[in-house]
Amino acid sequence: MPATVMSLAEAVERFVKPGASIHFAYGGGRPNAAVAEIVRRYAGTEPGFTISAHGFVSTHHALVAAGLVSHLSVAFAGENYPGPRPNPVLQRALADGTVTIENWSIWTLTARLVAGALGVEGFPVRSLAGSGIAAEHAGRAYRPAEADDGSGTVAALRPDIVLVQALAADEEGNVLLAAPYGESRWGAMAARNGVIACVEAIVPAAVLRRYNAWPQLPAHVVRAVCDVPRGSHPYGLWAGGFPGVDTYVEDAAFMAEARRAAGDPVDFDAWIRRWMIEPNDHADYLRLVDARTGGPASRPAPPKTDPTPNERMTVVAARLIERRVREAGHDTVLAGIGFAHLASWTACDRLRRSGTRVGLLAELGMAGLEPGEGDPYLFASQNLPGCAQLTDVTDVLGVSVSGPATRCLGVLGAGEVDAAGNLNSTWSDDGRFLVGSGGANDVASAADEVIVVVRQDAARLVPEVGYVTAPGDRVTLIVTTEAIFERRDGRFVVTGWLLEPGASRQEIHDRLQAGTGWEVELADTVEEIPPPTDDELHALRAFDPQSLFLQG
Repeated sequence: MPATVMSLAEAVERFVKPGASIHFAYGGGRPNAAVAEIVRRYAGTEPGFTISAHGFVSTHHALVAAGLVSHLSVAFAGENYPGPRPNPVLQRALADGTVTIENWSIWTLTARLVAGALGVEGFPVRSLAGSGIAAEHAGRAYRPAEADDGSGTVAALRPDIVLVQALAADEEGNVLLAAPYGESRWGAMAARNGVIACVEAIVPAAVLRRYNAWPQLPAHVVRAVCDVPRGSHPYGLWAGGFPGVDTYVEDAAFMAEARRAAGDPVDFDAWIRRWMIEPNDHADYLRLVDARTGGPASRPAPPKTDPTPNERMTVVAARLIERRVREAGHDTVLAGIGFAHLASWTACDRLRRSGTRVGLLAELGMAGLEPGEGDPYLFASQNLPGCAQLTDVTDVLGVSVSGPATRCLGVLGAGEVDAAGNLNSTWSDDGRFLVGSGGANDVASAADEVIVVVRQDAARLVPEVGYVTAPGDRVTLIVTTEAIFERRDGRFVVTGWLLEPGASRQEIHDRLQAGTGWEVELADTVEEIPPPTDDELHALRAFDPQSLFLQG
């Protein structure tokens, strides 16, 4: 069936049917206008959608609050701008049983779509072994390899319909994707009933052919082409110099407003009505967005005081990343979101300036990243022009992290880390959903070495995690606001102390034991770690000038 240019409302009416499994493509564009149109079309009904996504984030939670979703199959679900945190709408729905969830990692969910696109039953991965995710899917969608080498196979995934926010399309339905490419092409080629392609512009076929070196979707898998400029809002989209399309960046104030409203069901219902149900269409929504006043102003930069505990920890982590890259000869660094990525940004910048070559990666398809100053969001649109290459999840997590040609250092944060180095960011001990794996399981399972960066707290450094989001076998260092824990002979021992100089061994032990859930063991010599230098602080604070992460 050939693609047809139509309104987004018509596309949803024709191709998004009750009971459908819908995949949200997650790359340089996010199909947020399409999500709003689905809410507009189905509000007040119970269509029982199954949603799969690398990231079920921000405004997507309106689908849950409106009662339109019965099941989620996700790598990450919650808030991710500027950093990860649970979303109360989803937590409430999971607690009362109105929504069920299955957990994946970014690469394994992509690999399932790869298998679907290739028309095979499954696809091999080096992720999941020894994790709670593997236990969830054992005997069904995940099968460990007989060789017991940590690899396994994930089952093919073929969603009914895929939603994409892309850069441009011609009237025949050929679609130019927005970088980085995430899993967009694989999802599109795996779809049973095709793709609804929301695009920033519709252009003549001759224009699209001039960009034939850029990843595209072929017209035969595209069911609808919808002219939806700024359809990724409140997230951004980088135009990459494509003529007639403007880059736009993340709308932090809008996402903050949605996040606040999500805390109360009544407030969020009112928010959904204002921003999704009452607007006639996406153009009407954009008029409201552009006309709005008030909202939280951007926070002024904090005064340049002495380093905070978070800053000390992040600087020390950056030093250790530099050291391990030089000592172990790592080719790449891939960091999870939060203190982990700020430490990695700082370390890789210093390494490059000193002449040490190392590639900085981000999981959606950013390679050779050189982040700019001012926006600490891991996937900030402003940083895309500074990448040496914009590619996809298969290339970054499947090859550069998991493959044998590259030595990769992973740097991760977590809700919890235990005495074996296992990480948990999925379920709390009291049964609350956190955010899921994202790419953490893929990195922890296959990187050559892993460093964990986490605040010192007995609620975070626990004896044993209740759910293993990511296995700890490859974790060599845990950096906290108070200490460095280094793996020696299979145990984590304290080798560095970040706080008061001159403390006795007993004082160090007692202080750390109060914030650690396992028995603290000190190395024969515990180094007093010097505080950040002015240059180190300046470099770090330039990435997060408003202290969105570094405060405290």
